[in-house]
Amino acid sequence: MLSPLLMPIFSVFAFLGTILFGSICSLQATTSSTSIKLPSYPLAVKHPYLSAWVPGNQLYDIAQARPQFWNGQNLSWPVMARVDNFAYALFGVPDPWIDGPVNARTESVSYTSTHTIFHLAAGDVKVTLDFFSPVLPAPEDYERQSLPYSYLTVSASNPTGVASSVQIAAGIDQTWTNQHGAAQLNFTKSDSAQFFQFHNPDEILFTETNEAMATYGTVIWATTNDNATTHASGTAEDLLDGFAKTGAVNPSGDHGYHDLAALSKDLGLILPNETRNVTFAVGFDRTDAINYLGDIQTGYYRTRWATIPEAVDFVLQDYENATSASQKFDREVRERSEAVSDVFGAQYADIIEASVRQTFGALELTVSACKYFSSSALSFTSCTGSQE
Repeated sequence: MLSPLLMPIFSVFAFLGTILFGSICSLQATTSSTSIKLPSYPLAVKHPYLSAWVPGNQLYDIAQARPQFWNGQNLSWPVMARVDNFAYALFGVPDPWIDGPVNARTESVSYTSTHTIFHLAAGDVKVTLDFFSPVLPAPEDYERQSLPYSYLTVSASNPTGVASSVQIAAGIDQTWTNQHGAAQLNFTKSDSAQFFQFHNPDEILFTETNEAMATYGTVIWATTNDNATTHASGTAEDLLDGFAKTGAVNPSGDHGYHDLAALSKDLGLILPNETRNVTFAVGFDRTDAINYLGDIQTGYYRTRWATIPEAVDFVLQDYENATSASQKFDREVRERSEAVSDVFGAQYADIIEASVRQTFGALELTVSACKYFSSSALSFTSCTGSQE
């Protein structure tokens, strides 16, 4: 049973689901060709502490753009491609991090209610970066909506008549944690997923510093597990330089206090008119989410996925379903917004689409950890504030 604290928040979702979204048709989504330019574009926006954006004035050259926390702090999120043995910076690789890679050419930028999409050219290969934060407002989807994870999918397509070899690498670092180097870095591999975790065992719960960034919680960087995927931690310069030379990040058994946690995927030989992709997930998990008048709250998703490995496995396996739901959702938001006016409906729809992730990213669905969970195996803080 849900705690009384959840009911007002859930009522908001129910209202939005009924009034704004209604019944969602099964049409395919289209990427909106917007008439407005945004001050910042959402990348990974799922709750107030997982809120990554890119300034609109940097979009002329996505390869060197620097993502930021919503309040302006720089975040590291480099993405690179290696095409036929030539390295290309795709996103977030500012000089002078690494010498050698060519900046992929930015061709277009667009967004929907749940996706921000960058189209680039890396040599003869077309690359798409799809930053996707699911919005699932229906009552039956509250568990999935509360999952603190966003996706990045990198797709490579080959419009030429010659096959091309393509590898992709991406990573994050401690700038996402607000721990200033104090977070330990661990790596986990399951049957379906592999992921890094940044976590400070001496964290101070329920605190913020550095202009609204949390000083507690676990930052996760993940992808699916297969033989074409490699992982490594180290300095951004070393890892990205190694990827540029070899097409992989060099595996390491030491995941201590390094600068970057990187994952790479060999997409193999992409044939003419073929598209292949890799999906990453970034998350910010807080077992003890908030202290509400002495009642410690945890994420509602923990009623179904009690641990981080369980949640990561589900998030990656749920990508296709989440994408399908977002296509329907995006189309419905666009159509209903445009229907407001024959004169300014398109412009109004642009504004609504730009506002959806920002609105839902300000909300968290939680339950009382102490009242809901009878087992102490999850190591929740007790209702009195002492550590169990």
